[in-house]
Amino acid sequence: MSTTELQLLQVAILNEVEGETFYRLAAEHLGSGEIRTLLLHLADEEVKHQQTLRKLYQGLSTGQNLSQEPDWGDIPSTGIFDLMKLGKLKSNLEISVISTGVLMEKASMDYYDRALTQTNNMAVKQLCQYLSRWEREHMEKLERIYDYLKEEWYEQQGFSPA
Repeated sequence: MSTTELQLLQVAILNEVEGETFYRLAAEHLGSGEIRTLLLHLADEEVKHQQTLRKLYQGLSTGQNLSQEPDWGDIPSTGIFDLMKLGKLKSNLEISVISTGVLMEKASMDYYDRALTQTNNMAVKQLCQYLSRWEREHMEKLERIYDYLKEEWYEQQGFSPA
């Protein structure tokens, strides 16, 4: 097994741990509401990513033949991102956390896209493609939430839309 592939997975696992930690800490500071629920959901998804990555890492590091493309299944879809449930912006922390979440999901997506070019192992490639799509879905949904919250923030500040 290539050291490069194991290193790719190590970095990916750390990225997912950092994402989970960020979302949980931010949720703690928000106390309650739909944004908190959203952040806890994202933290749980980061845990799922970690588990999948750790399983692949374990298999590759022990020399298992994982050259076949595994079936990672469909990317889970949920109504947790429903803009109609958000209501009014309650604090600047909400918009700041969502903005940071967009950047984190984009960075993860970009990492998985780059990792695709650094491995020849089909299991690693397939997982990177899968996780990249999942991160893209998170990023796009968070971007929509950010746009919604941004308009709420502008309204609360008395700004007219540009």
